[in-house]
Amino acid sequence: MEQITLTTPTVTSGITASELYKLVSQPAPASSENATLEWPEATISLDETNQTLIWELNDYGNLPITLSRSENEWVAMAPIVAVDSVKNSAELNEVLLRQGISLPLASVGIVEIDGHDFYVAYGQLFGDSKLESICAELHATASAAMDVAELIQTHFA
Repeated sequence: MEQITLTTPTVTSGITASELYKLVSQPAPASSENATLEWPEATISLDETNQTLIWELNDYGNLPITLSRSENEWVAMAPIVAVDSVKNSAELNEVLLRQGISLPLASVGIVEIDGHDFYVAYGQLFGDSKLESICAELHATASAAMDVAELIQTHFA
């Protein structure tokens, strides 16, 4: 799939997930008043009921990431690994808490997915964030997920 270059006005004014999906999947023609954004190369689908875009980021080894819109915020979240597949989760938790500041623009937590606990990278934005911020958050969250996955693979697999 080709990299998506989105050329649209950048003030979202509380854009919905459905509206963002339309912008990303069918970019508007370029004009001098619009900014060009480099969204991650991805396959994107929309869960309209939950106001969530599901991205499979080719740029990041087909990493799945969700971008959900609630009333006041956007949340980007990427699953990393099941907690029960980590040899020493207590030690990993300590390392992650101590290294948290070194993962710029993203956080790491544990979330239940399909009945199992997973380490996830996530980032949060205001609901009226600019498209540049949303785009940057996707990259930052994916990058943090890859960094943590590498840490786990190197020291905790």
